[in-house]
Amino acid sequence: MKAAVRMEWIKLRSVRSTWWLAVAAVASMAASGIGVGLGYRSHTPVATEAQILNNSLSGAMLAQLLLGALGVLVVTSEYGTGMIRSTFAAVPRRRVVLAAKVAVVGGVALTVGLVASFAGYLGGQMTIRGTAIPTASLGDPAVLRAVLLTGAYLGATALIGVGLGTIVRHSGAAIGILFALMFVPTIAAGLFGEGGVAVGRFVPLLMLLNSVAVITPGPGLFDGGVSVLLMCAYAMVAVLAGGVLLRMKDA
Repeated sequence: MKAAVRMEWIKLRSVRSTWWLAVAAVASMAASGIGVGLGYRSHTPVATEAQILNNSLSGAMLAQLLLGALGVLVVTSEYGTGMIRSTFAAVPRRRVVLAAKVAVVGGVALTVGLVASFAGYLGGQMTIRGTAIPTASLGDPAVLRAVLLTGAYLGATALIGVGLGTIVRHSGAAIGILFALMFVPTIAAGLFGEGGVAVGRFVPLLMLLNSVAVITPGPGLFDGGVSVLLMCAYAMVAVLAGGVLLRMKDA
C-alpha cells in the first residue's frame, strides 16, 4: 500500500492539470471573496457579518467542479493514455491501486479545499476592512466551522470524481456526469415547491449553499456537519461502485 500511495503521489504531482485545477480552485474562491467585499463596501443598508461570510464562500460552487474534475482525471487520464496497464502490472491488486488513489486525492483535495475556503474568507474580510461593515472573526465557532466544513465538502467532491472516473473511465463523460449531479438535482428540487426542502437537503449544491458554507443553516436542512458526512457517504458509494467494476472489467 505504501508503494502504491507513493506511486500515485508521483503521478499526481507530475501532471500539470493537477496544479492548474488546484490553483484555479483557490483563485476562484479568493476572487469570489474579494468581489463580495467590494460589492458590499457601498451596500445600503450595511451588510451583516453572516451575509459577508456566506457570500464570500460562494466561490465553492466553481471550486467543487474544479476539484471534482481533478478527481476524475486522476483515473481517466490513465485509461486515455493506456498507462493504467502499467499501473496494474506494477500493482496487480486493483483495489489497492484505487485505495491509493483515494488516499492521495483525498489528502490533496482536502488541503486545497481548506486553502481555497480560507482564501475566500480572507478575500471578503480584507476587502471590507476600514468600513462600517462588521467582520467575521475566526474566533467565532460558527464562522470557523463554516470555513472548515466548506473545505471538507470540496475534498469530498474530489473523491466523488475519483469514483465516477473509475466507473465511467472516460474524462468527458465522467466530468459531464459530475456536473449533472451537482446541478440537475438542484433544478429538480425546485419543482417540488414547498416540499423541495425535504428533497433539497440531500442535494449537494443546495447543501453547500444553504447548510455547509453558511453561519446558520436554512430551516428544515441538515446541519453543516451532517451535510458534509452525507457528501462523504456519496463519495464512498461512488468509490465502492468503481471498485466493483474495476475488478470485473478489463483494463
